[in-house]
Amino acid sequence: MTGTRARLLRWLAGPGLALASTLVCLLAIEGWARMSDARRVSQQRQRLRESPGVRFHPLLGWDKVPGHTHRAQRSEGIDYLFRYNSHGLRGPEWAYQRPAGTRRVLVLGDSFAEGFFTSEEGTVASVLERRLAGQGCAPCETINGGTAAYSTDQEYLFYCEEGRRYGAAAVVLMFYYNDLFYDIVPVGVNGGPKPLFALSGDELRLTNTPLVAPTPVSAEERQMRVQPQEPWHRSVALRLLGNRLDETNPRLDRLLARVGLVAPSMPTPAEELTVFGVGERVPEMWRVTHALLRELKRAVEADGARLVVLYVPVVFEVDPREWEVTRERYRLGRRWSPNKVFDKLAAVCGELEIPLADPREALRRANVSGHAPYFRSDFHWNETGHRIGAEAATPFVAAALNCAGHGP
Repeated sequence: MTGTRARLLRWLAGPGLALASTLVCLLAIEGWARMSDARRVSQQRQRLRESPGVRFHPLLGWDKVPGHTHRAQRSEGIDYLFRYNSHGLRGPEWAYQRPAGTRRVLVLGDSFAEGFFTSEEGTVASVLERRLAGQGCAPCETINGGTAAYSTDQEYLFYCEEGRRYGAAAVVLMFYYNDLFYDIVPVGVNGGPKPLFALSGDELRLTNTPLVAPTPVSAEERQMRVQPQEPWHRSVALRLLGNRLDETNPRLDRLLARVGLVAPSMPTPAEELTVFGVGERVPEMWRVTHALLRELKRAVEADGARLVVLYVPVVFEVDPREWEVTRERYRLGRRWSPNKVFDKLAAVCGELEIPLADPREALRRANVSGHAPYFRSDFHWNETGHRIGAEAATPFVAAALNCAGHGP
């Protein structure tokens, strides 16, 4: 009997040890998930305690605080100093009066133009200045007029109110797909009030000026909006697994959801994304944006300058794998295409006779070669993306500046 008991204990020891090891691993994974989520909450709340460096503006909705500085610290080795000059622009001091014999370029756009999470020297504006010097355009100053979360309407108004004062001979407008949606709504991607143009026939009319300042929100209130992940079946690890699979492998996510391992996810594309497919307001978006580009061109040319548009693609426009994940996640039909926005923009720019710089193929090549032009943890360009964007714009800007001629 004693021998039988010993054999039974030895037989149970193997599965028991495996079960115990599995439980320890699962507990370790759960502990890691909870610590990771707590770190995320702490970091996001810390960032919300910092001054954002923006302020309310009664015409533009918001602008940057002159003289403000802050550090941008994120994963992927991001640790850069953002500094705004006395005019509230990122970069060195630029007098409104252009130095004699110097050509100037003004870059307009949103956070891609401003250079989110990118060193000042690595932004499109800075790289473009160096590239133009190599094209015989020196001396040249390239002014960064980008402001995070701006859309085409704000960029147009900024040029009319402020940008034209720099006497640029060329203006580069960086165009991102969500400009289309935010050109027809009175609230920006950051939730703040913004200008809104309406069309009366073919003419633009500003409908909501001056803007009303939003009710101030304390730093404490902003911080409390960042909450820990809600556990799934009492597990934060399962919740994080579902979140990750929803973004990277929607098919597996739905399979695991059917057996209850992760929370069911039924995402629908945001309205701003419908410009790549079908949406009731997409024609309106294009009509307003078309008129804004037309008016910006008129304003720029009235100042004796030339307008160039630099297209900024979404990552899925240059990475087929990202497009397939997006299609699967939202179950997009055949009427959706990653080329839809660029093709329409090319037609609009062709009609308006605005040069359009297209960096998509160069971005694709960089992505395939292992030099990803986008941050892994963010949708913005990294310095590789900024360099490629500047290189795509350089020949168009050099032509606008007439660098082979006698200069301004």
